[in-house]
Amino acid sequence: MPIAIIHQSYGRFGGAERVALAHYEQLRRINVDATLFWSGLITPGWQARLNGYDIRTIPSTVPSPRRLATMMRFLRELSRYDSIIIHHHVDPLLALYIAKNLGKKTIWYSGSMFELAWERWITGEDYRSISRTVKQTSEEYYGRPLSSLVLSDRVFEQTVRLARAVDIHAVKRYSKIVANSKFLSRFLKRIYKLNDAPPVVYPGPDPMLAQLSSKDFAGEGDYMLAVGPLIPLKNVDGMIQAASKVPSARLVVVGEGQERFSLKESALRLRVPLQLKGNSHSEEELAMLYSRCMFHVHLSLYEPFGLTPVEAGLFKKPSIVTDQGGPPEIIVNGETGFIVDPRDYGMIAKRMMELLSNPELRHEMGMKARRRVLENFTLERSTKELLAEIES
Repeated sequence: MPIAIIHQSYGRFGGAERVALAHYEQLRRINVDATLFWSGLITPGWQARLNGYDIRTIPSTVPSPRRLATMMRFLRELSRYDSIIIHHHVDPLLALYIAKNLGKKTIWYSGSMFELAWERWITGEDYRSISRTVKQTSEEYYGRPLSSLVLSDRVFEQTVRLARAVDIHAVKRYSKIVANSKFLSRFLKRIYKLNDAPPVVYPGPDPMLAQLSSKDFAGEGDYMLAVGPLIPLKNVDGMIQAASKVPSARLVVVGEGQERFSLKESALRLRVPLQLKGNSHSEEELAMLYSRCMFHVHLSLYEPFGLTPVEAGLFKKPSIVTDQGGPPEIIVNGETGFIVDPRDYGMIAKRMMELLSNPELRHEMGMKARRRVLENFTLERSTKELLAEIES
């Protein structure tokens, strides 16, 4: 059964991209006839791992007679596959093209909703203030003039309404939706008015990280670790606010984004030792950082799933995670980490202090975290369950 997997990287390489590539690699490993269609960044490490595979490009959806002809050829190519998997996200116009022409054979493996269209439903916030990368992503797909217009204050509300209409129109035509968490499944059922909640297939971590988790990286360091882009949604400033209430709390953050300078200023003002590592495109470096941290912190204002607590668990590290979204499905509160209100800095500081001051507790929780990951969140299990949903 030939399968097409389609993914577009929205201006960065993060958890969604790692999961999409890991699913593709694992499907090929178990001899599934899968083809990957991709646009956007692929890290050097993944490029090397995918060497020899036929990775195909996705054409631009910017309207023009020439590009429309290219898009029609692309849709004809996709029509040869028995199943088409939209993995996490593609741009809304591409989703609409696929849904209208090939919806009956299309499955959406959803890692999030189309956030620009639904942000006010989730947080009550303007998406432009939550994700500063929206401008960069929009320009990448639609060009600067059109992006500047649709994201301007003058027409942004109309943009949101149009985006929501396009999104609903596409989603209603998919043959099936699979969510990456129970939280997301419930949310998708509500916003799209589905008869049933979509089935859930949890993502699994990159097998390269799983392999590296057994390596000896020379002991524990003196820092808390966060992994994710430096954007308001990820609430790194909240981590700094909480850490300022804890003596000797050092925070290392792997990620890049528009908040870099404001976070440095906040940490300096609050006297929090902060190291911003930038993006890490090396599995070895990321594994070392997980292995040597005291524990992991993930305080997003909301998170549909949250891959980093799973990755931390592989390295026997407990996590302090947000109670908004999917992370409570990963962490067992008080056993493999702590679940907190991401805006309750006093409680976050208390949990940080508990873990910083108690090596035995860190070790015990970390052992349980690894056991839970190996029992519930492996890539092999994730791929097997996703394939079963495709074939059912």
